[in-house]
Amino acid sequence: MIMRASVIVITRNHSSYLAEALTALSKQDHPDFEVVVVDSSNGEEIKQSADLVKQFGAKYKYVSEPRRGQSLARNSGLPHCTGEIIAFTDDDCLPEPGWLSRIVKNYSGPEIWGCSGRIIPHRRETAADLFEEVAGQDLGEIRRVFTPDDVRFSLQLILTNVGKVFAKHMKGNGLAPWNVGHGSSLSFRKIALEQLGGFDERRGAGAPLQSGEDIDVTYRVLKSGHCMVYEPLAVVRHNHHRMTKEEVFSTRYDYSRGGAALMYEHRKDPLMFCMLWGRRLQIWIKILQYTLTGKKELARVFREDWRGIKVGIEAEKKHPRQPRPQTNG
Repeated sequence: MIMRASVIVITRNHSSYLAEALTALSKQDHPDFEVVVVDSSNGEEIKQSADLVKQFGAKYKYVSEPRRGQSLARNSGLPHCTGEIIAFTDDDCLPEPGWLSRIVKNYSGPEIWGCSGRIIPHRRETAADLFEEVAGQDLGEIRRVFTPDDVRFSLQLILTNVGKVFAKHMKGNGLAPWNVGHGSSLSFRKIALEQLGGFDERRGAGAPLQSGEDIDVTYRVLKSGHCMVYEPLAVVRHNHHRMTKEEVFSTRYDYSRGGAALMYEHRKDPLMFCMLWGRRLQIWIKILQYTLTGKKELARVFREDWRGIKVGIEAEKKHPRQPRPQTNG
């Protein structure tokens, strides 16, 4: 039986990018899917995005969401979805034709509540190499299945991964929930999002905690007793790599801020507690290492990390999670 899928694309003032994204989605080979575009644009961009969505036909839906926030936009799209599987991508992403079908194929049993895909750069311009080195989202070519055991503390788990903690980034070799997937190529069963209360609207661009909404929902899926799959054959090409070095540093700061807020929120979880303190130690070592070896850009990266951790913890204290209504699907 073919599972129907809904793809939520969030956009804000990027109608030119959106056109490319919708064109890529129109070439998907999955036989039963719809596209829901959630638009947080302002000014003329609103009409441009709405008119663009109409051009792609009846299975493309347009949803206006004037409030800021990536998580809020994703949650706003959910009531308009009729699919059993809800996939997410962004307006600056180009899913390859087999992306959606390969995502859906991984929902082979009821224990699988989520599946992520591989994200690779569409172009390599300006500071893209630095971005890929310190903040890239490519989790590699190896398929991984994550289970609830991956977010349960054990001394063996910590000792096995202590070397990975001291890498610049862990990517495909790293611990859950950090290296399960990213929001530009992510999917869940609709019932999972309904039961978990959707995305945390404090997180994501435009929200107080800035980032980490994808990691947060992944963590909650695994803590709920269900599994997630990373499928490297489900490829999205990310069109966001035309950035300056200052934007790379800012991105690293945002990631660190959101990650620290998530670890601090769950600091009573022994695994998250160890990760929070391990990350602080790693940063100090790396700042010293790269300063002494004259690698100024990498030293700057970890100084941004340190700043992000401090701000993220304070932001989490200021904006604690409020209970979201949960349903039984």
